[in-house]
Amino acid sequence: MIPGKTYTPQDVIDAAWRRRYWIAVPFILLAAASTVWVLSLSRQYQSLATLQAVSDPMADAYVRGASAGHVGDRLSSIQQATLTRSRLETIIRELNLYAEMRQRTVMDNVIENMRADITFKATDRDLFVLGFTAQQPQLALDVASRLTSLFLEENARDRGKRADATTDFLASQLSEVRQKLDEQERQVEAYKAKYAGELPSQLSYNVQDLNSSQNTLRALIDAISRDQDQRLLLEGEQSTLRASGGLVLPGGAEGAGAVVSLVDQIDLARAELASLERRLTPQHPDVQRAQRTLAGLLEQQAGGRPTAAAGQATTAADRRRELRMREIAGQIDVLDRRIASNQAEMGRVRKRIDEYSRRVDIAPLREAEYASLTRDYEDTKKLYSSLLTRQQEATMAANLERKDLGDRFRVIEPAQLPQRPSGQSRTSYLLFALMLAACVSVGIGGLVEYADSTLRTEDDVTVSLKLPVLAAIPDLSARAAQRLR
Repeated sequence: MIPGKTYTPQDVIDAAWRRRYWIAVPFILLAAASTVWVLSLSRQYQSLATLQAVSDPMADAYVRGASAGHVGDRLSSIQQATLTRSRLETIIRELNLYAEMRQRTVMDNVIENMRADITFKATDRDLFVLGFTAQQPQLALDVASRLTSLFLEENARDRGKRADATTDFLASQLSEVRQKLDEQERQVEAYKAKYAGELPSQLSYNVQDLNSSQNTLRALIDAISRDQDQRLLLEGEQSTLRASGGLVLPGGAEGAGAVVSLVDQIDLARAELASLERRLTPQHPDVQRAQRTLAGLLEQQAGGRPTAAAGQATTAADRRRELRMREIAGQIDVLDRRIASNQAEMGRVRKRIDEYSRRVDIAPLREAEYASLTRDYEDTKKLYSSLLTRQQEATMAANLERKDLGDRFRVIEPAQLPQRPSGQSRTSYLLFALMLAACVSVGIGGLVEYADSTLRTEDDVTVSLKLPVLAAIPDLSARAAQRLR
């Protein structure tokens, strides 16, 4: 090639003619080699079976199968289980596949070659094809049919295993969750037993009992106040009667004096002492004075020294005063007993008020603790219910799989005997080889022309040397002369 020269189509034709042997010889050699290669290719026949994943509508209406799923998700696992070494080796030996190859290499290479000849792919959402490619049509059909049977058998086993595995897994999970649920139930029951009366659900009852106890306390305080006021009145009246009486009472309306008998004096002293002991301590001076008075009267009675007025009858006024004193002492005794009972009851009511107040005050803390405890319990209970439902569905699905009512594969189009070779025909391969040989041959000629820098015309000299041509010597060879003629 001359640098700087612009080649015209005629220049290209002239160059091709000059390099015709460089183009023709490689083309002939490559074409011959390609023809021999194409003719040596063995014909391959492919037999395919079409399968579809189907499910029973009645079964789907009741339970979602444990082995359900997109066909593409299950295809890989079933393919690996179907195309195991042991199964493929059995097919190879039974159908005498790759006889020559088995004599030259180990079985592992033979099995890998067979896997390359197996077609296993999904064509639609629930459809896929399974086939085999061999040099004999009948052999391709036999292997494809055998692989289809193996696939269907493996699918049945796989569905059963998946369903049983799902059932076992859910059973183990259900057992663990059940144990956890029982433990949480025991914790809740122990919490309720430990804090009985302080639970959030009992807050309203505690408030009601607190209000009721406070009302009861106020009523007891009012009752004690009334009884104490009444007692003070009775004590005042008793003091007045005692001050106006004494042992010798003044005469009545008739002017006759009267003396209270010793027995009556002892009764009055005992009543007064009993009244004082209910209100005062034994060390109180009034109690000790009443004790000394009673002791003196008892000594007089024991000594047989009656008073000067013994045996004489009392006047009507003295008798009324005496009866009134006894009545007052009895009323005071009743009031003292009632006051003591109310005071004791008031102490118990105050304890209840303190207890209810403590329960109401601690209610927020117990509510937070109980909410945390029951929240975990409710979550576990929901999980247990969910797992129980899934286990029942998985059990039903396993039963459906065993009865062949779950998802399964159906042969839509069985493997057929191929009538023509698969893939491209030999003519196509030959045409492609000839086109490739032509391209290579032209390339060789072009490379030879590119490497040649011979100057053949005046234009070549002008373009290459940048000098004017003064004279040109014609080619006087016989070939040139023949071209001129």
